Amino acid sequence: MKKILVVCPICNKSKRIIVPESIFKLEEGSLLKLVIKKNQICQHEFGLLLDFHFSIRDYEINEEELNRIKQVKPKEEDLTIFDIMF
Repeated sequence: MKKILVVCPICNKSKRIIVPESIFKLEEGSLLKLVIKKNQICQHEFGLLLDFHFSIRDYEINEEELNRIKQVKPKEEDLTIFDIMF
């Protein structure tokens, strides 16, 4: 068993999860996509790509989560990209 630290790409909450080493019985260089369901790490659902060495290569946010994020409006005191650029 290997423990990997998973960080939510949306809210940055983190948690260690246990992954069985037997999950990789393929040749070296393969990637595995894991889906992290809501409430396993935080309130978001996302995917991650895990390599043969149990390193997280990338995170993936599904379309439903992206739509929920877009609906959240920034507070007045929050900076926008336009505040920084101009």
